[in-house]
Amino acid sequence: MVRFICLLSFLLSMRSAFTTTQPTVTLQDGTVLQGIKEEFHSDLLPVHSKFGSFYGIPYAEPPVGPLRFKPPLPRKQLESPFNAVKVGRSCVQPDPEIYGIRLINEERSEDCLFLDVIVPETTPEKAHVFVMIHGGGFTTGAGQMAMGDFLTFAAYSNVIVVTLNYRLGPFGFLTTGDELIPGNLGLLDQQLALKWVNKNIAAFGGDPKKVTLAGFSAGSSSVGLHTLSPGSKGLFRNAIMQSGSAIDNWVTNRQGEEAKLEVRTLAKLIGCSPKDIEEDATLLDCLMEASAEAILENISKVGQELGDPLFPQPVPNVDGVFLPRDALSILEEGDLNGENYIVGTNGDEATLFLFLLLPDKEVTPIINSTLLPSVLGTLTREVHDPIVVELIKTLYTVDPKHLVNEKRDDFFHEAAQYLGDWIFMCSASKYARFASKTKNVYRYTMTFIPTNDLLDIKWAGAGHGDEAQYVFGAVFQEKLLDRTTDEEKEMSRKALQYWTNFVKTGDPNTAKEGDNWSLPEWPKFTKENEIFKDLTPDMSNRYMKQRECYFIENILPPLNDALRKLESLKTSDNEKSKWTAEGQCEGESCHVETEEP
Repeated sequence: MVRFICLLSFLLSMRSAFTTTQPTVTLQDGTVLQGIKEEFHSDLLPVHSKFGSFYGIPYAEPPVGPLRFKPPLPRKQLESPFNAVKVGRSCVQPDPEIYGIRLINEERSEDCLFLDVIVPETTPEKAHVFVMIHGGGFTTGAGQMAMGDFLTFAAYSNVIVVTLNYRLGPFGFLTTGDELIPGNLGLLDQQLALKWVNKNIAAFGGDPKKVTLAGFSAGSSSVGLHTLSPGSKGLFRNAIMQSGSAIDNWVTNRQGEEAKLEVRTLAKLIGCSPKDIEEDATLLDCLMEASAEAILENISKVGQELGDPLFPQPVPNVDGVFLPRDALSILEEGDLNGENYIVGTNGDEATLFLFLLLPDKEVTPIINSTLLPSVLGTLTREVHDPIVVELIKTLYTVDPKHLVNEKRDDFFHEAAQYLGDWIFMCSASKYARFASKTKNVYRYTMTFIPTNDLLDIKWAGAGHGDEAQYVFGAVFQEKLLDRTTDEEKEMSRKALQYWTNFVKTGDPNTAKEGDNWSLPEWPKFTKENEIFKDLTPDMSNRYMKQRECYFIENILPPLNDALRKLESLKTSDNEKSKWTAEGQCEGESCHVETEEP
């Protein structure tokens, strides 16, 4: 095959190919992809679109054998024609259904680096491209999930949609903190997929200069990290971050010896010999020989082995390559990728995580004074001094009279709001504040409580991920159509138009010619005007959580430092003295010398 096809010939062949039974596309290297035809119809939007969809396209060499724990390599030329008709295997992961995730392809493998391209037949020449990175805490998920059907969005927006898999858990984010296992392999997978899009999307009718990179949860944090990574420069123009930022407390951790301790502990649990564990070369050899099942089973036991049951799963790290310095330092310097950002969080982000601790879908859990410190500590991995707990109760109380109501002993609301702010809201606003110095930033929240919660939790409120059904139009799909109110459908139309405008123009307020929607203005978020679009039926603007985030960012850290120092002094004094049975203090700290007057 010739190395490339001129654009005019391609456009003609593509349009004719999409009218046949099986759509075809020729990649830059000459590989012919054969896809499938799909269709989406909605009288309510209204749209009626046909697609040429290409599923399970390998974009990297399989990261197996000697390529396990190594950065991805571009895929060699595929056998042509290549049947891109089936969703590719999902990456190795624990059971994702506890997070409400159902994989389209439930087969899991280390050989999982596939992407999918959905192309509406009516897209214009040099169409806009929407690349979606899935969430799942960097441990679960896939590009194609039941909760992430993007046919509606592609049909309504008339843009090309790309979804992708990336390595997860220990296979994507385990690190020794050095070159042995560098870490961030899942992020490098994403970056390679973006390079594939940059190289090949013109073959599908897309414009590599009109790419919007979007993500949800861990995918959203990934997008934030791509805005900071030198290797992602020039690969996208717009970015959408839905419930996750680059500087969330949980997104990056473990450097140096702590990282290597995790790897050595994993190796011990797998059954590597003590001698192998001590030497880098033999440590890596043992991990390379272990089965994927053994690695996956034992990574969750590392924390218990180290005496820290809350030890988190592997996540991104400062590797010197994808992330040359810590995320906040790069953000403060202001050298960010892309031009226009949407940054969002929902009103009840933490309820999903409270449900994982207190799994009752029907009855709102009671978090009393005794349980509150442990709940806060479990989800933040921070020790909460009684003084801090009382401050949180006071700051987040829903009704001032509760402060003097001695009979009240349920602090679910306070816990849910504080944790949502600590985990997601405040770091997202901090990211947006810095980014707004050099970029156009639009901030949103969603306080509207949906009829259909992600996990069908009755008390979830506007929970983690609940906005997706509106901004991507899932409420117009048959499976949700009868379970959604007319008010929600109208809200979804508005949200779909904001997202469509942003993908096409970089501004959610500005529509392309032919889009005649009149929407309430969505002001830019700036340091001087920290205003949010609230995704509700009336799409009002509001200011959110400035007092609470000031407490979390500026008061809580020095207060915790001071309390830790005080506790350390108490411990030191207790070690230097003891009390006798008669109540007498004995020891050097019992006596305080005073100067003579």
